[in-house]
Amino acid sequence: MATAWSASGLGHAVSDVIVRDPVVMSVSLPKFLAPGDTSRMLVEIDNVDGPAGTYELVFEQTPEIVIGKADTEHTVELAQKERRAIRIPIEGREVGDAEITLVLNGPLGGPSEAVAAKSLALGVRDNQPDETERRIVNLPPAGSIHLTGSTVAGFRAGASRVSFSVTGAARIDVPGLLASLDRFPYGCSEQTTSRALPLLYLNQVALASGLDTDAAIRARVTKAISGVLANQSSGGGFGLWNSYGDNDLWLDAYVSDFLIRARGFDYDVPALAYDQALDNLANRIAYASDFSDGGEGIAYALYVLARAARVSIGDLRYFHDTKLEDFSTPMARAQLGAALALYGEQERARAAFGSAAEQLRTGMSETADGYRSDYGSMLRDGAALVTLAAETKPAGVALDELVSLMGEAATNDRGYSTQEMAWMLLAANALTDSTADAKLALDGNVLSAPATRLYNGASLIAAPVRLTNQGETPVDVVTSVTGPPIRPGGPRGNGFTVMRDIYDLEGNPVDLAAIAQNTRVVVVLKVLALDDEAGRLLLVDRLPAGLEIDNPRLLRSGDVGALDWLALETETAHTEFRDDRFVAAFNRARGDARNASFAYLARAVTPGAYVHPPASVEDMYRPYRSAHTETGRVEVIGPNR
Repeated sequence: MATAWSASGLGHAVSDVIVRDPVVMSVSLPKFLAPGDTSRMLVEIDNVDGPAGTYELVFEQTPEIVIGKADTEHTVELAQKERRAIRIPIEGREVGDAEITLVLNGPLGGPSEAVAAKSLALGVRDNQPDETERRIVNLPPAGSIHLTGSTVAGFRAGASRVSFSVTGAARIDVPGLLASLDRFPYGCSEQTTSRALPLLYLNQVALASGLDTDAAIRARVTKAISGVLANQSSGGGFGLWNSYGDNDLWLDAYVSDFLIRARGFDYDVPALAYDQALDNLANRIAYASDFSDGGEGIAYALYVLARAARVSIGDLRYFHDTKLEDFSTPMARAQLGAALALYGEQERARAAFGSAAEQLRTGMSETADGYRSDYGSMLRDGAALVTLAAETKPAGVALDELVSLMGEAATNDRGYSTQEMAWMLLAANALTDSTADAKLALDGNVLSAPATRLYNGASLIAAPVRLTNQGETPVDVVTSVTGPPIRPGGPRGNGFTVMRDIYDLEGNPVDLAAIAQNTRVVVVLKVLALDDEAGRLLLVDRLPAGLEIDNPRLLRSGDVGALDWLALETETAHTEFRDDRFVAAFNRARGDARNASFAYLARAVTPGAYVHPPASVEDMYRPYRSAHTETGRVEVIGPNR
């Protein structure tokens, strides 16, 4: 555009200028792949303004995926203004992030410069639920443990983690627990707090285990602080999944405990939110109802307020002298004892810890943990007793006895809840001096504290490691392998049965073994409890790579008028619709015999053959109570397949 003027005239002129690539290339990929999945990369080439001729498509192989030959052998004949599509086979090989670069050269016989290029990323993910194998080895003097490729036999090496830890009588797998918490993919206030709380203390261990850099760990804790504050209500309480608050005094105290500890490590906790959290606890204590069995939230609130020097010593003495035996959990009694120790009441603190330890011994003799409103278990309480006693150092409390009790509770071979993992890690931090005299060597080199390491399973195949006891006394070494199994087992359950059925929009069953591209289906999930236990349950349905969740707003809003054959009565506490999974958190009351039913819409999007991971349900705070469906296969039929 140009404008000109003079004393006697004015004029202007406009001419269009087209700015574009002469040849435009667009690429479509599935959102992710699993190892063994086969699909296609759709490359569309539009010769907008280039010469006619034979163009050559060039790409590089990557470790994570195998890129096959196109049906045109990497070349395509393009006339002027012609548009062509090429379907290139791809296959998932190794877990990781594939960086794919495609370059279009041509036309042949002319300049060899690139006329179009694309760089894309494709994640290869194994969505099979993780399994864990844990061993405790008593390593004699001159004895050694060899971690090799055979250590991860049966696991998918690239997606597995192998750890060892030497932590004295507590026998805590520190790097393995840190890694498991780090990979926990859901974000309620309790889980967010549990993931971040140990990082305040175990930064050095996390760095030694190769989990992340110091700056990244601090960023993770900062993000957790923001996350829980987003769930804070105007009254200072915290909601589990939302910002409205759940009137849960124990959860309020747990998050407030995290905020106090984070402040002590110079993390930025806004003053208003901090004061509101403590004011909420103080107000709840002031108006607390009497109880004859329970009081877990009251005990935790008293402990947190004692840490902040905002509780009356008279209140602590009252609860100890008149209500100690009414607190229903070992952790609650120990928290009251810790609060008294912080205020110098050593004799009462000793009595409270003694009562807590005796209650823990009695509870551990029971066959299983029942449902608890404070998210806990005997193992979690044992770890909390060790942590609180080590931090407040009440006179006359034998820490070694508490450590032995916790070690007994930790020997059972089952999965750990986020609460158990967080408090075990806090206990491990409190016991950092327990292995100071151990003399260990890793591949012949002296292993300095912390005596913990974390490896990717694939790295042990390439470079095995050997841990040797060079001291004169035996040491206990905890090793664990966690990852998806190469050959998933069939459907199984403990406490639950979960079923997954696929229907069309009219309610007719659909077989995903062969489904046409762009077909919409309804995935219906049912959970049947096999006993009358209450629980906080998490249902996860992992999608095959070729399907995507379609219009989640329909079921989120309850607008299922077009699907009147569906009968969905279960109220959820939280739902998520992700690229690779559907998630629903819900509560089950004791004795509720009804099936819990859920549904979502999905669409077959990308042609290919994919693994269909199982749907699973678990009690979040008793994870050994779980069930999952079988693993299946899905084939999406599209053009030229």
